[in-house]
Amino acid sequence: MAEIVEEEQNVYDTPAGTVVEEKKVIKAELDTFAKIIQEKFAEARDYRRDHELHWQEAYDAYRAKYPSHINKANELANERGIFVNQTRRKVNSAKIKIGTLLFEDGEVPFAITPSKRPRFFPPDIEVQEDRPDVLEDALLGRAKNMEDKIRDVLRKTSYNDEITHAIHEMCLYGTGCTKGITLTRKNFPVYNSVRTPEDMVEIESQLEEELVPAVKYISIWNVFPSPEASSSEDADYVIQRNFVSPIQLRAMASEGQGYIMEVVEEIISGDEGRVHGYDESQHPKKFDETSARQIKNIEVLEFWGRLDGSDLEDYLPIESGDIRQSMPVVVTVIGDKVIKIQENPFDDTLPFHFCYWQKNPESCWGDGIYYAIRDVQAILNFSYAMMIEGKSLSAAPMTVIDPNSFEPGTDTEQVYPGKQFRVKPGASVRDAFMPVQIPDVTNGLLQLVQQLEREADLDSGQTSIGYGDMSPAQTKTATGMSILNSNANRQTADVVRSVSKMITQNIQAIYRWLMVDSPDMEIKGDYEAISTGYEQYIAKEVHNTQLINFLQTIGSLPQLQQYIKYEAFSRPLLRAFNLDPEEVMKTEEQVAQELQQQTQAMQQQQQEQAQQQAQLIQQQAQAQAQSQAQSQIQVEQVKSILTEKQKVSDDQREMERAERLELIKDGNVLHPTNLERHSILLREEMDKGEAQQLMQEDQAEKQRMAQMAAEEQQAAQQEQEAQMGGQMAGIPEEGMVEQGQA
Repeated sequence: MAEIVEEEQNVYDTPAGTVVEEKKVIKAELDTFAKIIQEKFAEARDYRRDHELHWQEAYDAYRAKYPSHINKANELANERGIFVNQTRRKVNSAKIKIGTLLFEDGEVPFAITPSKRPRFFPPDIEVQEDRPDVLEDALLGRAKNMEDKIRDVLRKTSYNDEITHAIHEMCLYGTGCTKGITLTRKNFPVYNSVRTPEDMVEIESQLEEELVPAVKYISIWNVFPSPEASSSEDADYVIQRNFVSPIQLRAMASEGQGYIMEVVEEIISGDEGRVHGYDESQHPKKFDETSARQIKNIEVLEFWGRLDGSDLEDYLPIESGDIRQSMPVVVTVIGDKVIKIQENPFDDTLPFHFCYWQKNPESCWGDGIYYAIRDVQAILNFSYAMMIEGKSLSAAPMTVIDPNSFEPGTDTEQVYPGKQFRVKPGASVRDAFMPVQIPDVTNGLLQLVQQLEREADLDSGQTSIGYGDMSPAQTKTATGMSILNSNANRQTADVVRSVSKMITQNIQAIYRWLMVDSPDMEIKGDYEAISTGYEQYIAKEVHNTQLINFLQTIGSLPQLQQYIKYEAFSRPLLRAFNLDPEEVMKTEEQVAQELQQQTQAMQQQQQEQAQQQAQLIQQQAQAQAQSQAQSQIQVEQVKSILTEKQKVSDDQREMERAERLELIKDGNVLHPTNLERHSILLREEMDKGEAQQLMQEDQAEKQRMAQMAAEEQQAAQQEQEAQMGGQMAGIPEEGMVEQGQA
């Protein structure tokens, strides 16, 4: 617009009245746009009033301030000045947890990969049709260059700090917002020496500044979507509010392009667009500063949306054939003045990206941690105030005094150690002065406090273990702590997904700007810029658990182990325990070498075992042979003894028979004899039988003697008992005789 006005001034070098009249017509039309945007701003501000009330209470709770509307649960705590800041504790715990899950190593989790069906090929890549692998390698290399370039931009613009601020507001209010992109100039200091040539100084002065696309955190207090919008994509327009000082406004207009400088100077020198006091739609921090002199009091409204194309024809460098019925524009307004107007550079896309703690489907605003625990926060304050009240009543000294029992003028209002009281003569000190002890009945509130803390854990999804605390409702074992922490992380899955989506939108915005405006051809290509934060979260919390469970299941099924390639689980399993596979895992050469060494060692061990087994078998054979030989000798000895005994027996019988024949010849009559006694073997068997019979008879005799001894002992015992019974029966008779004599 400024260029159009300057052209008119240069072309119409005539009396000033005509030029001034022409300017007034243009300014009047621009002021019309400013009034329209102010009306839309007021409409959007009134529509979100209910959400601002919850944000105000959340801010007060985080700052340990009681809300302006005090209810009965907060009255006692407000009087006592007790505020248990459960909101701050939960918000900080959630912020740290999400930051740890997404930025463990300080790097933003995203990846740039070539599209599977690219619609754009860099023209400077020459690839043969029969070599598609070369094109794929080239695209992968350029995707890596693009990723490195984006990471360099994120580091230069402190993206981690910006996203942390957005996460903080998301946890507290329920919604976090970033704007991507905003072009900023990064100054690189150049140190000159006295010997630096003048031409080098000129070159360095040109190189010390660079235009960098940055993603900035925008407080939700300064974002006003169109009414009834359920998301940034559903919004008809979004208005960003910002408060600047005159110095910042002049610097912003001088650095940017398209600002109408004469209108900017008019605003700086006048009182246009300045706000005074405090509006409920502003950040609560400004309410604390209203008593001081505000330097940043110029309210700048940046409108992102569509306006009628025919009304914009005179103010945008667009040919008449390209004018549409409605055009996406960016209009910057201060008060009733337009200081900048241009076409939306992001292809009718609103550059505001949101993340949510708990998304409301019917609104573009979410609910934060305070909204979930607001009742618990109030009751906790009340419970602690009641505990302090009860402790004070039970601990502070209380007395009951009869003023009529004391001398006139005695101070009975104050009691301190060593004080003396004067009582009237004859008055009882015990009746005049009596201490009162109120029992402490606040112990039951401890269970209520513990239950409230448990409810706060459940409502917010942030367990006490997450910030290093321990509550009675939690387990004290390491396994139980791990389970509780894992469950709490699973409750944060939706939040991580939402933040990851916002990071994806931020990265894509930077990627599109680099594709259009960067002169570096080594990064150009059709890529997909996607944040991997949620995937990393799932890999850590779900995939790791499933992987370990799967390995345990396979370990219990030996029939399936031969079909599983365990090498495929090595790297994911190491990542599950936050270990770098490259540092922990062995290379294939090392594994092959170790397998070869193990094979050789096993072969050598098998050979040694075979040799030992052969020696053992040989020793067993020798021992068996010796045993068989000894057994054979023993058998032969037994056989020889038996044979010898049989021969001796035969000789004895033959001698007996010959002797009896001689006697018979002499005419003696002989009776039959027992020839069995002449057999040594039979005689040994008979001797054994007789010895066994003698032993049995001996045992029977011993048993008979023992039985007789037992019977005699039993008879003696019965006789003794009978004698004692007789003695006991005779005692009363003697007593009776003695009594009669008396």
